[in-house]
Amino acid sequence: MTSQRFELSRRNLMQAVGLGAGAVATTSVLGACQAEGAEGDDANGTFVFAYPFDTTTQHYNAAINNAALLTAAPNAELFIPRLGILDWDSLEWIPQLAESITLDGTVLTLKLRTGVKWTDGTDFTAKDVVSSLYLQRLNAAQGTVGWDQFVSATADDDATVTVTYSEAFPGVEHGVVKTQVLPYSRYGAWGDEAQGLVEAGQLQGSPEQSALAEKIAAEDFLDAEDGFITCGAYKFDTIGETVITYTVHPDGLFADQVKFATFEVQKADNSGVVQFYLTGEIDYATHVLGATDRQTIAGVEGLKELSTPGFDGIGLMLNYKRFPEFQDVRVRKGLQYVFDAESIGEIAKGAGGYYIPATFTGLADPHAEGLFDDVELEYYTADHAKAASLLEEAGWTKESDGWHKADGSLAEYTIIGVEGWTDFVLSGEQAAAQLKEFGIAVSYENVPGDNPWGIWGAGEFDIAVRQWGNPFVPYVYGAWQMTWFTDNSNTADAPGMGLAVDAVETASQGTVNVNDLYLKSQQGTEEEQAAANKTLGIVFNETLPRLPLFMNQRVSYAVEGERVKSVDPGSYELNDIYFDNPIMVRILEGGIEPA
Repeated sequence: MTSQRFELSRRNLMQAVGLGAGAVATTSVLGACQAEGAEGDDANGTFVFAYPFDTTTQHYNAAINNAALLTAAPNAELFIPRLGILDWDSLEWIPQLAESITLDGTVLTLKLRTGVKWTDGTDFTAKDVVSSLYLQRLNAAQGTVGWDQFVSATADDDATVTVTYSEAFPGVEHGVVKTQVLPYSRYGAWGDEAQGLVEAGQLQGSPEQSALAEKIAAEDFLDAEDGFITCGAYKFDTIGETVITYTVHPDGLFADQVKFATFEVQKADNSGVVQFYLTGEIDYATHVLGATDRQTIAGVEGLKELSTPGFDGIGLMLNYKRFPEFQDVRVRKGLQYVFDAESIGEIAKGAGGYYIPATFTGLADPHAEGLFDDVELEYYTADHAKAASLLEEAGWTKESDGWHKADGSLAEYTIIGVEGWTDFVLSGEQAAAQLKEFGIAVSYENVPGDNPWGIWGAGEFDIAVRQWGNPFVPYVYGAWQMTWFTDNSNTADAPGMGLAVDAVETASQGTVNVNDLYLKSQQGTEEEQAAANKTLGIVFNETLPRLPLFMNQRVSYAVEGERVKSVDPGSYELNDIYFDNPIMVRILEGGIEPA
């Protein structure tokens, strides 16, 4: 999947949910700050990465992350660093621009590295960080974990930033620490304006925020002096339509540690990246390849498969407002029993690219481990007799032209996927085919890949291929956020799924308020978190607010021996390849070297 919009290790529930409410410890193997005049003398060779960038539509305005050139790509850590990157195994921060990251109660203290410079010659200081944080806070959607709790950020001195929250819980600092820091020399006026608006109580969606957003969107910086300003180990060197090269930025973060003199990005979609593997022209890519493509490249000399258990999966999101019949739990369960998820996963991701969860509780296996041992859960697998029985209980009837709903009308739906997102497309096509074979009139179509989030949020779908679990938030409560609240604003302008969360009827738990349970799973004591997570898992199992198909196994490929000695994630093998890419962290450490 080429979307960039965070997952974890195999650990038990209490490890998974708890950084604790006290101090967040950080450890750093990235000790140096910059090249200190070395100008990359110890670096040599080229590392080649593939990614589907587009110079005809993308620009140099990094304040618009997903529209700026490669700022949303896995290699962004090399040229537009963050304060820290998460170690998915330990749930500790790997300090980047910050030398230390400490959360004590509701106060987050960031001690910054000194000696780092931007490519326009200015020093990296706390002023850059504070400005960037206020831009992020103002533009964060209401309900965003961490940003809703953000109160203030202050520069105590050039190398210290203090962030204050209204309340603290595991991961509250996630958004701040993962912010891509922008140079005050270019973005400071916008940052100052954003700070003023935040301090005045303005939020995302207000007229004042919208006006600033329009001002930001009107600038691309393509003709600006200094080009794309960076403070990372690498800086832009040449930018072509199909190839972008970076060279070492001697005053950048960790520039004295990287071993490659050049980092190159080749433009490639899925078919293109397969050809690059076959011809030995790339060293690494994060494209999601289907089974056929994976078989095609299997014989490439030096090919190495890197596999990481994902904490999100692919499933189906229903539009409850458009189709009231979906509000009947028997209908949802009936649909779920139609699916042969193994075959869908096999076609969409290939062997090793997916796994079927041990429990259908809305949680990935590592999060669910041990939590439901004393609970009898329903396990969903293909059972068409059971599917038919449930639909008939809901008043549906099977006629010659297909299944008819309780009101007598024909059940007709369109499943939408996203053009260019191979795993979404293949999953949606197979789900539609299985429902159609069962007798439900379901078709499939793609929507453009430029803004599916807008379509989902606006509720402009019947059934949509969408994540369950959470690819963005690496804590258990992130799964509940995705299940119940993502694409489910329930407002006039953004109804999303139209799924009610304040009073959910269940067989074993009675009527539950998901809002209250979610807050306990996020902000309660460890015991309260565990209890809330257990209840929410049971609620998911009994009500299926989204229809889960399979969990993703993150699979990417590298080629060793040509230009690169070894492509090894080291101790970061559980890191997510899209949001805290382990190979990029290892490049910054100097742990990956030329052949």
